[in-house]
Amino acid sequence: MRSEKDLIYEVETEPSVLNENNILKPYAYQNLFAQIVEKHLRNINVNVDITRKFNLAWVLSSLSFELVKPVEGCIRMYANTWYSQRRGPFFRRELVFKNENGEVMFHGSTFSVLLDVEKRTIHRKKELPFLLGEPIEDFTIEAGPAFKTNLEFCKVDEREVLNSHIDCLGHVNNCRYGEFAYDAFNDKERQNLAKLKRMDINFTSELRNKDTFSILKACADDKVLVRGYNNIKDNIAFDIKFKFSNSL
Repeated sequence: MRSEKDLIYEVETEPSVLNENNILKPYAYQNLFAQIVEKHLRNINVNVDITRKFNLAWVLSSLSFELVKPVEGCIRMYANTWYSQRRGPFFRRELVFKNENGEVMFHGSTFSVLLDVEKRTIHRKKELPFLLGEPIEDFTIEAGPAFKTNLEFCKVDEREVLNSHIDCLGHVNNCRYGEFAYDAFNDKERQNLAKLKRMDINFTSELRNKDTFSILKACADDKVLVRGYNNIKDNIAFDIKFKFSNSL
C-alpha cells in the first residue's frame, strides 16, 4: 500500500509570480503550498468536500518554510507532502519541492486546525468524523504554531478588505496575507529577495469583508517582520517573519 509520501505533484512557476529580478515572490511559495495540499487532500479523501459534510473545514494556523535554492524564472518542480503530527487541535503537514534534477528547492511545514464553519470554533475532540490515517513522523524543518517577538513595530500602511480577498469560507484567504506583506517591502528588501532563507507566517484572527487593517513593520539585522492588525476587532490578524542570509 502506498503512503502519502509516494504521491508526487508537478507544478510550474509562471511570470506573474516572479518579481522584476526574475525571483519568485514570497507569497508565491504560499500559493504553491496551498495548491499542492489541496490536490493531495482530494487524493486522500479529506478535502473540503468531505469535511464540509461534518460542518468542518481545514484552516491554516501557521506555515514555515526554508529555501535551499532560490526559485528563479519559470521552472518545473515536483512536490510531495504528508501528515506528520497531531498535538491538541494542531495538525502538522510537511512539504518538499524539488527541481527536475531531484534537488530540494524549498521545504517546510504547515499547522492547521479544523474549524466548525457554523459555530466558527476550533474542533478539539480527539475523534474525527472522517478517516485521516496515522502520521508519518518525518519532519523537514524545526517549526511550531506559536509566534513571539520583542521587536517594536511601526505602522507603514492602512488597508481595507476587498471583495476579491474573500474566499469560500467567508474570510480573507491566507495567501493574501503574503501579498500584503510583500507590498510593505522597500526597494532594498525587494532587491534582496534572492537572499531570502526562511519565511514564517502565523494566522491569529480572521479578516472579514469590509474590515480595515493596519500594516506594521519591524526590522532587525537579517529579519523583516510584517504584522497585520485588525482595526475593527482591535487584534492581530497575522504575523510574517522573513529571514535573509545577510543583514539588510
